[in-house]
Amino acid sequence: MKNIKFVLNMKYIGLLLVATLIYSCEERLNYDDSLPSSLNIVESIKIGTTSATIDNLSGVVNFVLPSDTNLSSVKLTMQSPEGVILSPASGTTVDLSKPLVLKAAYNGKTRNYIINARVLPSQIAFVNDAATIQDIVDDDVKAAALWAQSVYGNKFIYIPFSDLTTDKLKSVNVVFFYYDTTGTSALPQGSIDKKSVLIQYVVEGGKMLLGGMATSYAELIGRDKSGMLTIKDNGVGGDNPDIWTIDGGVNFQNDQRNHPLYNFTNVIPTDSNGFVRIINGGFKENHNTLWDIGPLLGPGHQKGQFAEFERLYGGRVIGEWGGVTDECCPGIIEFKANTIYSGTIIAIGIGGMEWSMNDGRTNPYDGNVKGIYQNAINYLRTK
Repeated sequence: MKNIKFVLNMKYIGLLLVATLIYSCEERLNYDDSLPSSLNIVESIKIGTTSATIDNLSGVVNFVLPSDTNLSSVKLTMQSPEGVILSPASGTTVDLSKPLVLKAAYNGKTRNYIINARVLPSQIAFVNDAATIQDIVDDDVKAAALWAQSVYGNKFIYIPFSDLTTDKLKSVNVVFFYYDTTGTSALPQGSIDKKSVLIQYVVEGGKMLLGGMATSYAELIGRDKSGMLTIKDNGVGGDNPDIWTIDGGVNFQNDQRNHPLYNFTNVIPTDSNGFVRIINGGFKENHNTLWDIGPLLGPGHQKGQFAEFERLYGGRVIGEWGGVTDECCPGIIEFKANTIYSGTIIAIGIGGMEWSMNDGRTNPYDGNVKGIYQNAINYLRTK
C-alpha cells in the first residue's frame, strides 16, 4: 500500500508541475529572455499628446483618441530600450482604423504587439428641463446654452431631461449641465429623475461639466462623497461695486494656474494679486455654490486642505472665489476618474460667473467666464 501511495503522490506532483509550466507559459506568452528588460520593450507610444496604455506582458497597446482624430492617418511617436528596432519605426504615419501589428526586434528575436485605437464620441450635449433652448426660463442658463451651441456648431446637441436616455448619450463626449435660479438651490426635478442614466454615463467613462447650482449633481450621482458642498447662495442679489475674481492658486499650497482651465490664448485680465477677473461692478446675483472644507485640518483655515480633499475624495481643487485668502472654500473642482467612475467631472460653482447681466451692462470680463468654460469642455473632451 505504501508503494501505491508513493506512486500516486509522484503522479500528482508531476501533474502539478506540468500544470504550473503550462500556466507560466500562458501568463508569459509575450516573454523572451533574449530581449532587454522584457517588461518594457516598448516604453511609450504617443499620437500627438495622447499616450497609449501598454501591456508589455500580453503585447497589447490601446489608444483612446480625441473625437476629431483621423484614424487612417496618425503619426506614432515611440520610445524603446537601446538596440530595439521597431517596425513601423517611430515617426511613421500609419492607419489605425483597424488593429496594427508592431514588431519589436532585438538580437535576432522579435516580439509582436497589437495596437488598437478608438475615437472618443464627438458631441457636446447641453441638458435642461425645457423642451428647447428657447423655452429655457433663466437668462443665464439660456445664454450658456446658446453660447455652447454657437461654439460647438454641429458637434452641439440639446437634450431635454425628458428625452435623456443611455442611447442618446452614446454619441456624447461631454454633458454640459448649467443651472441657475433664485430662491432655492434645489436641482430641477427632471435632472433628479434621470440620475440613473447619468450615473451609468459617468461610470462608463462619460464626462460632465457642471456649472452654477448644478455643481451639486456630482453629489447626487455619488461622485462627490465629501458632504462639504454647503455654501449655497440663491438670493435675488443687488448692486455691488467690486470686481469679483477667481484665485487659481496664488493662495494655494500648490498653485493650480498651470491647469488647462487657465490656458487662455489671450492675456487674462488679472488684478494686482494675480486673480482672474470674472465680473465688474454692478448688479450681481451672488449665487455661490461652494464647498466649505475648513474643518479638514482642524481649527482655523490653513493651507493644505485642498491636498487633503483630493486625497480623501479624489477632487482636485483648481479654483476658489478670490474673496478669501486661505484654503477654505473651493469653487472649481475636478473630480478625477476612479475605480468606479471612469469619467471625469469638472464642477464650477463660483458666484459671479454670470452669463447674462441683469442690469443690461456689458461685463468686460465676460471672455474670462466663457474662456474657463470652453477650456473645461475642451479639456474634458480629451480625457
